[in-house]
Amino acid sequence: MILKSKREKAKLLEVLMDPQSEGPEVAYWVFSNVSKDKWENMTIISHGSYGGEFPKTYGHYHATSDLETYKLIFGEGILQLQKKVVDENGVMVPNKVEEVFLVRFGKDDEVSVIPNDYGHAWSNIGTSPLISLDDWRAGHTDHDYDIIQQQRGLCYYIVEKANEIKLVPNPNYVDHPKPKWVTPEEFNYYMSQGRK
Repeated sequence: MILKSKREKAKLLEVLMDPQSEGPEVAYWVFSNVSKDKWENMTIISHGSYGGEFPKTYGHYHATSDLETYKLIFGEGILQLQKKVVDENGVMVPNKVEEVFLVRFGKDDEVSVIPNDYGHAWSNIGTSPLISLDDWRAGHTDHDYDIIQQQRGLCYYIVEKANEIKLVPNPNYVDHPKPKWVTPEEFNYYMSQGRK
């Protein structure tokens, strides 16, 4: 296992709700070559707060048609997913999303499979580090992250207010579909049914 990347606060500011906020100096670490079988990467997300917003991963889309599987190892988290919109020419419209899922993980070994047309990011809503595994081996291009950077994050910021989880719409999107709160099992079932 090797340290693949480390996302420091300074490199996360561009997708935070409040770029001036204080918070953990390192938001998360990604280790690769985790195992020789299914799992390729392990991500460890700090706990704490960035001005009320939960620590999170940067967020990205995938440039390939491959699926990605996430498995929770430890902690509590929300995996936010947003389905991209494409125009009549098949070009992605960065400031629009078709639907939003908030998949709440709270039990070790819960798994979700992520379709390639959904941008996604983890938020650590717990009081300890969040640890997850994934099987993504295809690598990432700058473009996978550029879309999220351009919009200053995903469609919603996930924050804590009065000890409750709240959503703050990201004003850089022109619409904000009502999020569907689901468990990993419910999300997998929805996707297996052809997203009906």
